[in-house]
Amino acid sequence: MGIALIVIFCYISTFSTDWSFTSSASPFKPEKDITILVVGDLMLDRNVRNKINTLGFDAFFAGVKTLISDADIAVANLEGPFTPFPSKTASLKNKELTFTFDPALAPQLAGLGFDILGLANNHTLNFGRQGLAMTREYIRNAGMWYYGEPDNRDELSVVIEKNGVKVGFVGFHEFSYINYDKVFAEIARLRPDVDILIVTPHWGPEYIKEPNEKMRKWAHDFIDSGADAVIGAHPHVVGTTEEYNGKMIFYSLGNFVFDQYFSEETMTGLAVRMTIDTKSKGITYDTINIRVDREGPSAY
Repeated sequence: MGIALIVIFCYISTFSTDWSFTSSASPFKPEKDITILVVGDLMLDRNVRNKINTLGFDAFFAGVKTLISDADIAVANLEGPFTPFPSKTASLKNKELTFTFDPALAPQLAGLGFDILGLANNHTLNFGRQGLAMTREYIRNAGMWYYGEPDNRDELSVVIEKNGVKVGFVGFHEFSYINYDKVFAEIARLRPDVDILIVTPHWGPEYIKEPNEKMRKWAHDFIDSGADAVIGAHPHVVGTTEEYNGKMIFYSLGNFVFDQYFSEETMTGLAVRMTIDTKSKGITYDTINIRVDREGPSAY
């Protein structure tokens, strides 16, 4: 699978968090391929919070520990903020979809092997701009990085250099309905400076596997603008895939950790593993099924 990642340089532009990491590999050793693992929606409140508190973090994530830790770069869509505020949903009586995650879980996610968390989604602002600022700080303090913003406004991207390959990630959130142009401007800005560019949109109707025409057009436009891959989230079910101009589109990875235990579709997720040839910069793909169970996620 891969090896774990590591070293950092930070630069923030008006529209992006453009963090780069440089490998210190010996010039006398052949550069190994790198692996990028992208998983779907990661939600850590409500039933998930209660189960982690009961089982413990390590037991809950035991079924995906090797999958995550073996990747050079592991990325998830974080469906909510890290804040110290009390949970509104842990009692299960409040049906309001307002999530907050225990900040103590941020370093534990880093220890599991996650490197980057995407924030371009409809739950990141559940506790407002204050909650978003806290989330960014908790992620940084845990030694991870973030990208994307719920209003597509700023800090849209992150760039990692590993074994001589620069990989950029750009977030996109459909349901803010604003600043789409900034996302495309960010793709254009990064394209000359990276070898691989991945766009991760949060889009589409829930529980629908097939993309609508708007999603198809956006996916094609992302690639036409410079993306090498488009890997989506939000529908909570695994969506269809498409090859367009030699580039891959995964319309939805479905859930990774979520307490939607009411159907087989919402309890089945997908992880995408991209292997990058460090010489040719070519990409090969494989996918791993994820079982989204009450006792925790597992790869199979």
